[in-house]
Amino acid sequence: MKPYLVYAALAFVMGGCAGVRPPASAPVILENTGTEFPTMCMLLQADGSLVFRGGFGFYQPSTWRRADNDILIITLGGKEPFPTEVLKEQLPKHAGGLLGFDEKRREITYRFDAQTEFLNFGNFYFYRSATCHA
Repeated sequence: MKPYLVYAALAFVMGGCAGVRPPASAPVILENTGTEFPTMCMLLQADGSLVFRGGFGFYQPSTWRRADNDILIITLGGKEPFPTEVLKEQLPKHAGGLLGFDEKRREITYRFDAQTEFLNFGNFYFYRSATCHA
């Protein structure tokens, strides 16, 4: 009887592992590589902070939030002027998912859902990545 209890307990433990998911606190990593500039990353942290690595550090501290599952809103921090001219150029093309911006609030709005592969920030394409190499 005892061997059956061991097998039952083992099956219960293994069955419980099947539903284990990675923690929701893992950041979303967006990376720009393969340009004439060094690799850059945007790390969308679970706490709503946005960390730039390898470039755009002058926009620290920045934040991000979701308006819904399809909309990503980035609020730029730092003292660097808001990139209005670049965004005005990109907006008619909706380049990299750009939907709009609010200069006074320093916000940039993107269409960015689970299937979105990249976004365009500052005329650089940032692709989803498992790790940041910056």
